[in-house]
Amino acid sequence: MKTKVSIVNVTEYNSVPEAVEAAIKLIEKDLPFDFTKSDYILLKPNLLSAEKDATTQPSFVEGVISYLKNIGVSIKNAKIGDSPGQFKKNASYVAEKIGLSEICEREGLEFVNFESEIPVEEAIEDAIRMKKFLVSKPVKDCDILINLPKLKTHAEATITGAIKNYWGIIPGGLKARYHLLGNTAMRFGEVLADNFSWLVRNKPNRLTVYDLHRIMQGPRGPNVGDMINWNLILAGTDELAMDLIALEIGKFDGLKFVPHLKNVAERNLGISNFADIEIVGVSLDEAKRKTPRFKVPGSFMTSFVSYLTGHLGYKIMKKIPFLNRRLCVKCGECAEICPAEAIEFKPRQYPSYLRKKCISCLCCMELCPQHAIEARTRGLMGLFD
Repeated sequence: MKTKVSIVNVTEYNSVPEAVEAAIKLIEKDLPFDFTKSDYILLKPNLLSAEKDATTQPSFVEGVISYLKNIGVSIKNAKIGDSPGQFKKNASYVAEKIGLSEICEREGLEFVNFESEIPVEEAIEDAIRMKKFLVSKPVKDCDILINLPKLKTHAEATITGAIKNYWGIIPGGLKARYHLLGNTAMRFGEVLADNFSWLVRNKPNRLTVYDLHRIMQGPRGPNVGDMINWNLILAGTDELAMDLIALEIGKFDGLKFVPHLKNVAERNLGISNFADIEIVGVSLDEAKRKTPRFKVPGSFMTSFVSYLTGHLGYKIMKKIPFLNRRLCVKCGECAEICPAEAIEFKPRQYPSYLRKKCISCLCCMELCPQHAIEARTRGLMGLFD
């Protein structure tokens, strides 16, 4: 099998929406579906938190809407939605804070909170860890799924991108519960691959428009980090190929250092052979030449941990949350989100971490509204866990 991935340079266009349209047009003849014949097109951005740098840019949504309207799609047949893992702040809240709601209202695009409807229980064929799960009803019901990820570092998964963005199809706090199935870097990679395998088998009509315009790097991703302009947009239908191309542009070996990409490739859920990926638009060599190296702190450690799962090496090097009391406002949201109940909280006091119960999912760090939690390796003290 082969796939096609387009690469466009944002600086060659008048705006991000125009560049998004151009990226899709480069591959539209190869799309295995017809947008104009769909009754339900769902746009799935990354609405992690009310931080613009942590989310899909609203301008990407503008570009997709413009493309759909220009090819004759009625916007009444399209919706947009997501589900952050926070209990108190839903996707609508995030959309309003980052300016996405204004675009939806202006364009007549209906916004749906994934957790507002009863999720659907689905079995996952050939799953390794997550044999069944609850999927958001809008995802279950849609004919075509448009994935709008942003490349960022991730404290547990190494990177979040095209495949990891689908973790958001699980509504609300249920995502944290499923983290219990993957309490090491490698196992969590298998859970992410299980989640993706359901999409491959049940949602074949997928398009990904990938934000490499502004990427996030650094040890505190995916919620906060150093923002770097790569000025690129990718479009395609094979998420594994797109994640690998994105990381190749940043001179980073995704198959070697990212557990969920390695697992997806081993299960043949996507194309991992670069010889089978046709690049259109900007060449891969040119994109690499103009792009700085993607800085993923601890990438060697994450890979090494994957091989030492369950051994002393993992106990020493596993990542656990540490609280910055200068930033903590004692809101208790970290305790609410923790799937392992490893955080004790009393009103007007700082949260207390139960190290022996912590599964290193880092949901607390990812969703802390004050960015008061960071990931650190356990060190030699981990030997006593």
